[in-house]
Amino acid sequence: MFESIKNVFQKEVKRFLIVDDQIQITEFLCVYLKKFGHQGVSLTDATHVLGWLQSNPCDAVILDLNLGLENCDGIQILQEIRKEFASLPIVIFTGEGYDEARLQAAIEAGASGYVSKSVRPSDMYAALMRALNLPT
Repeated sequence: MFESIKNVFQKEVKRFLIVDDQIQITEFLCVYLKKFGHQGVSLTDATHVLGWLQSNPCDAVILDLNLGLENCDGIQILQEIRKEFASLPIVIFTGEGYDEARLQAAIEAGASGYVSKSVRPSDMYAALMRALNLPT
């Protein structure tokens, strides 16, 4: 009986890959996720995303659109991830705001969510939990 009660209060730790060329953003999100008992892993070089995912399990990806790369943006990275990880939740986290064309492109490429960096951290967290079909 006590074991089942313990399981009700025990939250499963989720692991998030955070892909953004701004180290301050990735560090903040790692600290914020830890506040809720989750783990954030920071990756500032988007060219290594597929290699990292192939050798490291994670529950979801937080992906910036502007990754500081000349020939590649977040939509292209999203499309590459989708080719190998069709069901992995990917939330776009962008400083571009809610540009309708970019939002539509992200959804068509397979994004599970789209959040502006200008939202409150609690709204970002809620978007992640929705992408994972978990309560906020």
